[in-house]
Amino acid sequence: MSAKACPHCGARRKRSGALKWVGGVFLAFVVIGAVAGANKPSDKTTSTSGTPMASASKQSPLPASQRDFLAVVADYKERFRSASNELQQSALRDERRAAILKALASRLTVENWAGTLRNLETNTEGKAIITVRLASDVDVMTWNNSFSDVIHRTMIDKGTPLYAALMNMSVGDPVIVSGSFIPSDQDGMLETSVTIDGSMTAPEFLFQFSKISKQ
Repeated sequence: MSAKACPHCGARRKRSGALKWVGGVFLAFVVIGAVAGANKPSDKTTSTSGTPMASASKQSPLPASQRDFLAVVADYKERFRSASNELQQSALRDERRAAILKALASRLTVENWAGTLRNLETNTEGKAIITVRLASDVDVMTWNNSFSDVIHRTMIDKGTPLYAALMNMSVGDPVIVSGSFIPSDQDGMLETSVTIDGSMTAPEFLFQFSKISKQ
């Protein structure tokens, strides 16, 4: 058993320094443990009531006509990129036209297709100009100027229900759209890209919107 006092001079041994050191180490371990526990990611997200919250619901399945349409566009995008020359590319564009019309059963009017609002603006007259992305690099859109829109009248006029619906939307909103493509001999439906590469790899189809709503 250790002596409580020095056997030589009789002075009592000081233990406070050692105790403080041990206490400090213990406190450090407690703090580190508390921080680690606070930063540990939770396996479940809980509501304010403590009940586990369900994960965000997935978007509804796409309409069959939209799935078939997008499958054709994606297929010919890859074929076009693998083509050896411009003759093959031109032939693939013709093939895609036939495949698109077949996928849509030659009906260019569609209902309740799902997408994301990618562009929302107005021209100098206040008409709405919109673009909706249906899938990666596949858009449906209005013309963006009155001169180009003289014939097709795709831009959306003030005072219409469609314009009113757009007033409560923002770029990035998931939307449901209905409307009609514009017939075209070249692509089956009017596509606005300047080059064949743009048409086949990132098509922008002109569209007359009849309805749009948030998902």
